Amino acid sequence: MNKFVFTALTVVLIIALSACDDPEEFDTWPDGSILWLAGTYADTALSWSPFGDVLFFSTYADGATRLFGTDGINAPEERTFTSMDEFMGSLGAWNGEAGRIVYTALNADSMRSQIRSIAGNDIYVTVHINDSLLNAFPTYNVAGDSILYCCDVTGNWRLYQIQHLHTPDSTEAPLLLPGFPEGDILRPSYSPDTGNWILFQHRASSSDDWDIMIAHHDGSGQRIIAENSAEDFQPTWGPNDQWVAFSSNRTGNYEIYLADVDNDTLIQLTDDPALDQYPAWNPNYEWIAFSSDRYSGDWDLDIFAIDEPDLP
Repeated sequence: MNKFVFTALTVVLIIALSACDDPEEFDTWPDGSILWLAGTYADTALSWSPFGDVLFFSTYADGATRLFGTDGINAPEERTFTSMDEFMGSLGAWNGEAGRIVYTALNADSMRSQIRSIAGNDIYVTVHINDSLLNAFPTYNVAGDSILYCCDVTGNWRLYQIQHLHTPDSTEAPLLLPGFPEGDILRPSYSPDTGNWILFQHRASSSDDWDIMIAHHDGSGQRIIAENSAEDFQPTWGPNDQWVAFSSNRTGNYEIYLADVDNDTLIQLTDDPALDQYPAWNPNYEWIAFSSDRYSGDWDLDIFAIDEPDLP
């Protein structure tokens, strides 16, 4: 791949633009991964813009974890500036119809968290949820007029929906989505083509492993994707409603996997002794970003890139 290196502040950006075979200039791991963004602290919670031209992630800066965005050419730009710890969800956190980015802002002292959103090209903040509870992993529906998020109300994380975002001054309370399996549900996102499916990770109790599941909005049709006696989590949709990516330790350490939601066809995407997590499948450019400590070790997660494989 041709790669251009940009250095700004504490980051070194390595962007893959087209095919090339020059292994001497840049490191390519045996599984085909390349280093895309290296920083001083762990880069996590990766999420693409709707057009695949900007990657958002969370990293530590000036005393808190904040959101940064990068187009792969310019140095990452800080997008939030509070003293709270701020994280995005997976696919759908930046909605093209709404033109807004939704995220979690956590007060680490009180362990209370807000659901907030900002315009994609501005820093004006709207606070959607501000209560005494833990709220996390918000995502827009395809139309951009509602937000799905997780809340720990009774000791378990459940799915809630903020409805009618386009209605001015709406005071309607968030809706608990019925019909979903008991236990904990985290990291939801709507299928990008139709919005007919919700992807999420689930465990029945704290002693059980996490599984990747899909279900309709009313909880019907729910089933486990590529079931295995391992920890499967951090799911995200591919560019369409057919494929999902997730991280799993089913081979002994965490790798990135792809699964066909129709028939559970499973593809192991990464293969390295390091920790590979937080996959983000670019919706337009046939490659996948993920976080890994294979470059620095000791949970110093950098952002890597790997080409989308030939999918059956």
